[in-house]
Amino acid sequence: MLGLTGGLIPCPASVTVLLLCLQLKQITMGATLVVSFSVGVALTMVSVGAAAALSVGHASKRWGFTSQIAIKAPYLSGGLILLVSVDTAYIGAVGLS
Repeated sequence: MLGLTGGLIPCPASVTVLLLCLQLKQITMGATLVVSFSVGVALTMVSVGAAAALSVGHASKRWGFTSQIAIKAPYLSGGLILLVSVDTAYIGAVGLS
């Protein structure tokens, strides 16, 4: 899921590099830079995802309470995102007034 959601939106930095290289008529260099950047991002995301999956499995074997934390973690992160978004909306509304 991390790789799927990370690839849905193009990276502004890679689009900028590609447009600059197109303007300089260096299409091959631009394509090479964007492909290299994309491979690096993909490797990083896969590595982090694999490390997270392996560490959760290892931690749940070592400590029994980890499974309870893992079950409640999505609700905690959802609540945190909700609080941050409400705070951001409030700050934006105050700034518009």
